[in-house]
Amino acid sequence: MSARPARTLAALAALLLSGGCHGWGVNESLFLYVETDSTQTRRVELGDSQQRARKLIEEFRQVNPGVSIHVRHLPSDAFLSSTAFRTSRGLGPDLMVTRVVTALRLNQQELSESVELNSAQLKEIDPRFLEDFRVGGKLLAVPLLAQPDVACYDRRLVPTPPSDLDGLIGLSAKGLKVGLPLRLTDLYWTSSALQAQGAVKRLLETPISASGSLPINPADRQDLLRWLNWLNNVNLQQNVEFSDDPLDLVERMEQGKLGWISCNSVWLDRLGKTLGPSLGVSQLPGRDGKPAQGLTRLKVWSFGRHSTPRQRQLAEEFVLFTLNQLNQKRLMLAAPGNLPVNRDVLIPSKSSSLFAALAGSLDRAELMSFKDPERIEIRLAWIDDVLERAIVNAEAPAEVMRTLQAGPAATPRSNKP
Repeated sequence: MSARPARTLAALAALLLSGGCHGWGVNESLFLYVETDSTQTRRVELGDSQQRARKLIEEFRQVNPGVSIHVRHLPSDAFLSSTAFRTSRGLGPDLMVTRVVTALRLNQQELSESVELNSAQLKEIDPRFLEDFRVGGKLLAVPLLAQPDVACYDRRLVPTPPSDLDGLIGLSAKGLKVGLPLRLTDLYWTSSALQAQGAVKRLLETPISASGSLPINPADRQDLLRWLNWLNNVNLQQNVEFSDDPLDLVERMEQGKLGWISCNSVWLDRLGKTLGPSLGVSQLPGRDGKPAQGLTRLKVWSFGRHSTPRQRQLAEEFVLFTLNQLNQKRLMLAAPGNLPVNRDVLIPSKSSSLFAALAGSLDRAELMSFKDPERIEIRLAWIDDVLERAIVNAEAPAEVMRTLQAGPAATPRSNKP
């Protein structure tokens, strides 16, 4: 074989492995992009279990002989740009697994296509998980797994988890190291515990006035001040530590530096492997002994734009395959922290304290609306910046309220890298 043909075959092999070969006669191949949470880890992926994902693919191939599925991982901050680049060259994926906001932005930027799935299996999906994605008779994306916010603690340090915020602060006053997030989406449950979640939601959704300010009614102002005062006071507690990186809280708990943290259930698999039976999981502490309302994140499927008819057919079959009762149950059991979107799957909450906490958190949780993902992300970034300065720098709550009411345009930029 000459050097030139060898180089050509090597280039073709590299193209196949990298997940782009549409137009090369590979109708029996599917190309799957998976959004990971950061450039630092690939553990948060399809089913949050690489072994389970591989097994799922192998089982699909058993009923579809000859089909190949190529998986490519892309971090959140590069997912849209990388997908846009490859789609512009006809090399885009057939399927994508992402967060909700990424899926909606993919659709806005015409990097994904809406689909119409008539299968009876789709009727098994809990309707609340589909609301953000319906456009007429089509779906912008299809839910795969739900991941509620929970409390994680070290049983060796916390025999009984706190049921309300007073109990949590009481533990820190006794010397327990508590870890709290700085980002609003991870900190939302504290506003629920202080009956300020409605005001926070309106802070995200209320349009800016013609003067550039953000109208906040007196009742919301009172609720927000109560919440900000609590955050300000918590920051003064010696044993309470804040972080804007959820992974940082997880790592500090693994190292024994924190005894209690609030986190998303996506991290339970990792924490369970590190802490073993010492890991405790409960619903987030609320008010008067009742759990708080956290947010539930969704992993969703989106369909690429350049699939051949056969690839689209296989993509739809694979999505429905991942949503059937058997595979939803397997994904739930194989990667603790993932809950099924198929409402016919029984969550073993009576036989497992872990699943009881997860099921209870999911039942109480809210799903953040991302009907306008661009505006919501801008507003979230602004509020995150304001909260960080309020908590870390201990700005007076009244001053923080003036900053919020002035609107995003009046907020100074953070010096964070």
